[in-house]
Amino acid sequence: MIDKICNTTEKMFLRYGIKSITMDDVARELSMSKKTLYQYVTDKDDLVKKTILLHLQSMDSICLNVCMSEGHAIKQILKIAEMMINMHKELNPGLLFDLKKFHPESFKIFTGHRETQMQNQVIENLKLGIAQNLYKKDINIELTTGFYMASIEHCLSSEVGLLNSVPFKEKYAYLVHYHLWAICTPEGLDYIRQNMTIDFQPNI
Repeated sequence: MIDKICNTTEKMFLRYGIKSITMDDVARELSMSKKTLYQYVTDKDDLVKKTILLHLQSMDSICLNVCMSEGHAIKQILKIAEMMINMHKELNPGLLFDLKKFHPESFKIFTGHRETQMQNQVIENLKLGIAQNLYKKDINIELTTGFYMASIEHCLSSEVGLLNSVPFKEKYAYLVHYHLWAICTPEGLDYIRQNMTIDFQPNI
């Protein structure tokens, strides 16, 4: 039941942000009483924490499955990007702001995960792409990883005003292009030109 509660809550948070959603809203969406809801979570802060943890576990599982089943570095990036876009079709740009301001412990969990699990995944992808002659051998892996992760966070947040009115799908598609065009060898660029689908063509 807790997974169902968190999955439903995640969809509501993604669409409306965290601050605007009350426990009454969640209970109503689940067609249960608030008393029943409180049998699984102690308060909204606990609900946010459990939802964040389940979301991160889901993302880890997705990325791990892609990396285990796909040995091509660029394909890994594109498949993960496609799944990210599908998971965030409705994304409130104030989501991370709400998390940071009103639920700092959960935000710390989110950023801690970013600095460990996500960072390692990007680094391993860069090393794989270099070994496959798809990425340039002279790229700075640490800086490239940091810039890519920071850019993903800005796709999710509302801190950059110029990006607020742009849908997540368009921002993320542009980021994927931006990242790959910066690091790919001619061989990697040839692969992108031949295999990048229309879903990842940014409006430029």
